[in-house]
Amino acid sequence: AEPDLARMREALASAPPLGHGRAALGFALARALDSHGRPAEAWNALLAANAAMRALEPWDAARARERCSAMLAAFAAAPAADPDGPGREVIFVVGMPRSGSTLVEQMLSAHPQLAGAGELSDLPDVLAAELRRCGGIPLPAWAATASDADWQRLGRAYLERTARWRRERPRCTDKLPGNWLLVGALRRMLPGARVVVCRRDPLETSLACFMRLFAPRAQPFSYGLDDIAAYWRDFDRAVAAWKTLHPAFVHELHLEALLADPEAELRALSAFCAVPFDPACLRFDENRRIVQTHSAVQVRQPLRAAPPRASRYGALLDPLRAALAAARAGAGT
Repeated sequence: AEPDLARMREALASAPPLGHGRAALGFALARALDSHGRPAEAWNALLAANAAMRALEPWDAARARERCSAMLAAFAAAPAADPDGPGREVIFVVGMPRSGSTLVEQMLSAHPQLAGAGELSDLPDVLAAELRRCGGIPLPAWAATASDADWQRLGRAYLERTARWRRERPRCTDKLPGNWLLVGALRRMLPGARVVVCRRDPLETSLACFMRLFAPRAQPFSYGLDDIAAYWRDFDRAVAAWKTLHPAFVHELHLEALLADPEAELRALSAFCAVPFDPACLRFDENRRIVQTHSAVQVRQPLRAAPPRASRYGALLDPLRAALAAARAGAGT
């Protein structure tokens, strides 16, 4: 209510200029103003809140782009396809934050053969441990000399670390969104693994990221419009490369299509995951598993399509539109 908005503004006026408290207040105020239908005020609050977070969590878009390019070059050759090989028991769900990955995992985990493990750090942790053991070299440099036995060893380590998720059901999901950058490596480690890439309209995805205060250091790219667009560019070109290299193991699922025809999309997804379609996936809101992401409330409710949020903000989003257009133009480089 209005008194709450006034108290939030008063708290912001007296908050220290730097700190997570000020940023959190700013994001909360923006969310409240958005729910009141006051987009111009919400946008101003968002600009200030994101600027506060950017001061705390800098992001080097050029360095991120170089890393993406190095990963694509290191894994430009596809390993032999092995749909029944190690890793068949894992379905990786990746994508931009706020692209529907939690919903997709919730739907999959309603299937009697699939357990939803959530956002696991095991894949990057296994790789990081190996790189530390080898003196801290970058993954692309390590990959250049790694043998098939090395990749198999890392694959076994991952499966051992995640085995607890498959005690009651034979297969599980791994929904760490940023694993999109590691698809080349995971396909070498786990040649039977499937990867589901969640996509959403780029403008809606980017705005949703900009409106969200993430856990500390979880998504530092999200606090600048140009940085979000640059991150989306890297994500987009990486996914295009992985789909070309691994067409039978990488499946793109668009949130808009899922909302429009959930049964058709879930049937296609089930076929990709090599499980029979089960109607329980359509009743995902009855799934009582623990969900710890920002979408926890949404996946407890029946599926419904909300009006595009970007339409509320009109010309205020022109800088973001321009950044995304520039990102699309440079996605192939």
